[in-house]
Amino acid sequence: TLLNGLCKIGETRCAVKLLRMIEDRSTRPNVVMYNTIIDGLCKDKLVNEAYDLYSEMDARGIFPDAITYTTLIYGFCLLGQLMGAFGLLNEMILKNINPDVYTFSILIDALCKEGKVKEAKNLLAVMTKEGVKPNVVSYNTLMDGYCLIGEVHNAKQIFHTLIQRGVNPDVYSYSTMINGLYVWTYTVMISGLCKEGMFDEALAIKSKMEDNGCIPNVVTFEIIIRSLFKKDENDKAEKLLHEMIAKGLLRFRNFHGEHSPVTN
Repeated sequence: TLLNGLCKIGETRCAVKLLRMIEDRSTRPNVVMYNTIIDGLCKDKLVNEAYDLYSEMDARGIFPDAITYTTLIYGFCLLGQLMGAFGLLNEMILKNINPDVYTFSILIDALCKEGKVKEAKNLLAVMTKEGVKPNVVSYNTLMDGYCLIGEVHNAKQIFHTLIQRGVNPDVYSYSTMINGLYVWTYTVMISGLCKEGMFDEALAIKSKMEDNGCIPNVVTFEIIIRSLFKKDENDKAEKLLHEMIAKGLLRFRNFHGEHSPVTN
C-alpha cells in the first residue's frame, strides 16, 4: 500500500498526512493502517507521535492488537524507556491480548542492554510459564547479556538450556559464546597484569584484543580503571572511563559498590 511504501522510505509524517486525507474522505482507517504508521514512527524514534496515534485509535474505537503493542514496546525500548514498555505489556495483558515471543524477546533484549540480566532471565521464565516458547533469538539475547557483564559461565548455562529444550543454535549462538570466551581469556590476562602494576602492558593487551575484533566488556574496563585509580593514575583511568561511557557500558556497573567476577 501507499502508506506502507511511505513508511519504508522514512516518510512517516507524509504517511500521517495521507491518513488524515483518508479520514477526510469519510473512509474509516483500520488497525492495519494505524499499525503501519506506528511502526514507521517507532523506527524513526518518533515514539511520542506513535503513542499519540495509539491513543487516537483507542478514542475512535479501533482496537489495538498484539502488533500495535509489540511495535510500541519496541519503540519505548529503543529510547531506553523500560517503564513505559512494561506499562504497555501490562496494559495488553489486562486487555486479554497475548504477548508473543517477539514481544518478550524485545523486552529481554532491552533489559540486557541495561545490564539487568537477572530481570531478563526472570522474564524468560515468565514467558515459558505463560506457554510462550522462547526461540533462538530469546536465548541468544540472554547469552549476549551475560557475556556483556562478564558472566560467561551463565551464558554457557543458557546455551545448554537452549539445546536441552530442542531449540537449534544458529551462527549467532556460537559466535556469542566464542566471543564471550575470548573476552574472558583476555580479561583474565589483563587482570593478572594489573595486579602486578603492569598497566602499560594491560592497555596493550586491551588494544590487541580490539585489533583482533574482540570487544572488551564492562568487566575488562572495570578491572583496568579500578587498578589505575588505586595507583593514582587518574588521567589514564578517566580516559578509559570516558571511553566506557561512549560505548554505553557504564550503566552496567556501580564502581563504588560492585566487584568483578574475575578479580574476586
